[in-house]
Amino acid sequence: MALAYAGFVGLRIVYPIDYVDALSAAAEAHDLDPALVAAMICTESRFVTNARSPEGAVGLMQIMPTTGAWIADQLSLENYDDARLLDPSVNLRLATWYLAYLIDRFASLDQALVAYNAGPSVAEQWCGNPDSLYVETVLYVQRVRFRVPIYRFWLRCRFIVSITPSILGLRR
Repeated sequence: MALAYAGFVGLRIVYPIDYVDALSAAAEAHDLDPALVAAMICTESRFVTNARSPEGAVGLMQIMPTTGAWIADQLSLENYDDARLLDPSVNLRLATWYLAYLIDRFASLDQALVAYNAGPSVAEQWCGNPDSLYVETVLYVQRVRFRVPIYRFWLRCRFIVSITPSILGLRR
């Protein structure tokens, strides 16, 4: 029993999961698979709420401030400023809306993931040929796709999530 528990703790360290209720609610509000959203969060920020990329993306789902302002305008979100991207509920709301928008806009999930990572203009130019993409973008799509089944497991086994420690406390 202790060995199984240790295995789950190790799995949660490698594939962290937090904000389960918030990410599930945000995903379901836009008809998205919560496991996809969780896989993207892991790939984008490893569930670090105050994550900032070298390019300037912010928060759990790494939204660029200009994109965040555009999304907030589309959603008629009042009192928006870039600092709100650090709030997990705001970040999830904006990012899941944006992901649903990209899925509707593009022909495939992979193309929507390319757009999320590299921008819609890159996704428009991409014709399904991985050689035409940045290596980082190809790896991003592969990582998200690989992690979806792992997060499906976590979301189906919420009891295990509830009894294993979050790595959020370890980061402080």
